[in-house]
Amino acid sequence: MNGAITGAEPSTAFGKALKAEYIAYAQREADEWYDFFDADFFAKKAGKVAENETILPEDPANWRFDAEEIAQKRAVRDELIALLDDGKREAKPDTAAIAQARFDCWIEESEEGWQTDLISQCWKDFEAAMSELRAEEPKEMAPEPVAAAPRLFTIFFDFDSTAITPVSERVLDAAAEQWASSMSNVTVVGHTDASGSASYNQGLSERRASSALSELTKRGVKGDMVDSEAVGESDLLIPTPDGVREPRNRRVTISID
Repeated sequence: MNGAITGAEPSTAFGKALKAEYIAYAQREADEWYDFFDADFFAKKAGKVAENETILPEDPANWRFDAEEIAQKRAVRDELIALLDDGKREAKPDTAAIAQARFDCWIEESEEGWQTDLISQCWKDFEAAMSELRAEEPKEMAPEPVAAAPRLFTIFFDFDSTAITPVSERVLDAAAEQWASSMSNVTVVGHTDASGSASYNQGLSERRASSALSELTKRGVKGDMVDSEAVGESDLLIPTPDGVREPRNRRVTISID
């Protein structure tokens, strides 16, 4: 995590509470799940809050959701922002900070899609905080969507690597369990970031897809029910200029029909 955030302190009660929430979540990402990419992401958010920068809840459009999910999650975000802008940051700073941090947790974990208990807990904590923020004039909010079993799983790789990380091991476990419950066809797609030549990245994405496929078959997934392909740097999750190293682009997606 970014050690620079510890020296600065926000000037508002809401900022102090939000900084603490983001730091706690970043530490949990690193210490419990070994997800250092997202740990660093939330640590940097804490650092911006510490510098008194106005940080809004995560925009679902910046995450990997389809158009329907973006519209649904943006409606939730819009209500949260409306409450924050209506004076809730000042009137109820601790509750407002919990609402924003748990919303971001819900967005991040929903995109990953495999820690269903955590997704549910983030939503419940968010809704509890929202109920308190709405207390002066209660509004009926859309109920929590009933989550279907995850069907898209993503694992990430270190730079120029095909090694399966501890976090990816758990994602693969969840993917194999989902396959076992449905016995559906599986599509594995390898990706790279834009660093390196296109031809090298094509081969690297093929090796990443092969690595993921090997791990899935070890977990019982039948090889004849898996289609494997590789697209190199041609389908970047996070658009970047050529030559840029972007951790979120170094991935394999596993789709279960």
